[in-house]
Amino acid sequence: MKRDDDKKFPIELAGNIDRVRSKLLITLLLFMILTPLAFYFSSTLLKYINQPFLATGNTLNIFTLMGGFMLRFKVSTATVLLILMPLIIYQIWSIVSDGIVKESKTFSRAMIISAIILFYAGVAASFFLLLPLIVEMLLSYNHADMLSTVGADSYLGFTLLICFSMGVIFELPIIILLLTRMGIITPDMLSSKRRYAIVFMWVLAMLLTPPDVLSQVLVAVPLMIIFEISILISKYVYKRRGKS
Repeated sequence: MKRDDDKKFPIELAGNIDRVRSKLLITLLLFMILTPLAFYFSSTLLKYINQPFLATGNTLNIFTLMGGFMLRFKVSTATVLLILMPLIIYQIWSIVSDGIVKESKTFSRAMIISAIILFYAGVAASFFLLLPLIVEMLLSYNHADMLSTVGADSYLGFTLLICFSMGVIFELPIIILLLTRMGIITPDMLSSKRRYAIVFMWVLAMLLTPPDVLSQVLVAVPLMIIFEISILISKYVYKRRGKS
């Protein structure tokens, strides 16, 4: 019996690797098809993304010969990743559910939809609420006798870092829910580690934002709220597991 299991395991492992490879190839193919299309609209995309900075009355600058092309290429790839995020989340869930958890279709749909909504909510909150405040605050530190020449590439990188980081961070409730369902973590464990989590969130806020207290508060406080919501979700799931 043990020999049969030993033979079956490599076959299942090979099947999982093939499924992962096929999912990655599909995503890569779509990425290669959509990127040139996004590049065609990259000028409009850049104008929209630069709006929080341009609204302050300042201008962005390009300092290299290839700067304009690379700027449009970066915004094109970032846009395609944003568009493909529902597919990426679905593929990640299908891999996780095949290898780790076995859940009903209703539960799977709910998790996928929730993860997609939370990701886009994090991106939208950072772009429409957090980014304009940070930009205006940072520019206010410039002395009147100094000329501000901000690089367009630097601004774009900063914007993408903030938006995508917050999108991933907003997935914390989903991650906590799954780990609780799998029995890896418990609500008591999360509560006991709260102080360490708070310190980590403030350190993360310091890394994601400029050295400004208000900017760090605007990032750290929502993270703490998300963490507390995750604890409540974990308690609810833990009670359901105990009853089932």
